[in-house]
Amino acid sequence: MALLRVASDAQMDAEAPLEGIDWLKLPPLQKRGAERRTEAFTGVGVVLGIIAACIAGTHTGVQLMSCVPDHAFRRWLPLLVYGEASIALICLLGLMFDDSAVIKRSKLTCAPTPPSVKTWLQLAESSKGRKNITGDDGRVYCVRCHVWRPRDSRAHHCATCQRCVVDFDHHCGVFGRCIAGSGFRGNMKWFVTVIACGYAGAGTATASLLLGALKCGEIGAASYGQFGLVALLAYAGLAVAGWLVILACRCLASLVDCVSDRSERGLELV
Repeated sequence: MALLRVASDAQMDAEAPLEGIDWLKLPPLQKRGAERRTEAFTGVGVVLGIIAACIAGTHTGVQLMSCVPDHAFRRWLPLLVYGEASIALICLLGLMFDDSAVIKRSKLTCAPTPPSVKTWLQLAESSKGRKNITGDDGRVYCVRCHVWRPRDSRAHHCATCQRCVVDFDHHCGVFGRCIAGSGFRGNMKWFVTVIACGYAGAGTATASLLLGALKCGEIGAASYGQFGLVALLAYAGLAVAGWLVILACRCLASLVDCVSDRSERGLELV
């Protein structure tokens, strides 16, 4: 039955001329997945946790260099780590709120409406189980978002975000966002930069701790192994703390989702 319906839709789109429909009267966009909010809470918590760890590690190393008050690294390392933290926060905000890769509904992106879509919209039928429609110009019409995807744009409909995005790369399960774009388009630039800042901040903190131990610590040949062991244990502790942050963020997001669902059900009952 589904195959017959798909075949009849394709035949109707091939035979009938394309007609328009008021894009403001289209059905509302599908609701985003609840896991998207949980993932976003996790991403924010992870970034803030890494920033806090990098700043704490850098300041600890600077304190270890207190025996050399005028050392240049004591002035520059804190400035460097705060600069990296500031860039990371800016990129986090950009990643959370930049939706320029999403194909938004407009008169340009929604028209013309394929005849088969217009027919089942007028009959108030669901788009579930229906296939996207390819136009004569090579563009693809998404039957869930009701928008035309640009040709050769690597566009994709995300099942979690429930939106079509161009230059799609992947859906990030940490930040709860579709990572898309190339160059300065989309949110790919924010995603790449925030990861780079994480590595740079960890490098700054490690360099600060190492310089502090070398400048004022009594490190001999046998003590280098001890220092390496302490550093390894410190990073293992940070990893455990990171997992705890992720778990706490997911629990908090689940609690928010539960309260939100109950409030929505209460409104529906009213």
